[in-house]
Amino acid sequence: MTGIGPRLREERTRLKLSQSALGAVGGVETNAQGNYESGARSPKTDYLLRILGAGVDINYVLTGSRQNESGASVIRSTESEPAQAEHLDKVTHQLHRNLHGLIDALYQMTLLIELRASDTEDDAVKKELGAIRTEAQELAQASVRLIFVTSRLA
Repeated sequence: MTGIGPRLREERTRLKLSQSALGAVGGVETNAQGNYESGARSPKTDYLLRILGAGVDINYVLTGSRQNESGASVIRSTESEPAQAEHLDKVTHQLHRNLHGLIDALYQMTLLIELRASDTEDDAVKKELGAIRTEAQELAQASVRLIFVTSRLA
């Protein structure tokens, strides 16, 4: 399976949830859930963070890779490196805090851009705002992927 949509559908099926049930968890309507699964639309970061609570393997949905069955970290430090492991944990937590702040700011930006685009009649401005919104959403998705990938380091 390639792409976020089919992997999202696979996770929903694995959890034995209907589109409407997972959509409700994610705060979207059933048709939006269907659009995500078909690849017609890309899910937003806030949706992805919400469905994490339902047991969806977000790392798999975004990257196509799963953690091992125990959920253990892919990268482990040895006992001879406690200072290095502690430093890695500290840096990883700091990165996650910063990325969460970035994701929130990007989400707020996309909301404001959508409002501004609806207030203007200028097609060139709408096109530029749409491009900025798309880039912000892609950056937010990349940030979410980075959070989940680096969470396996700890």
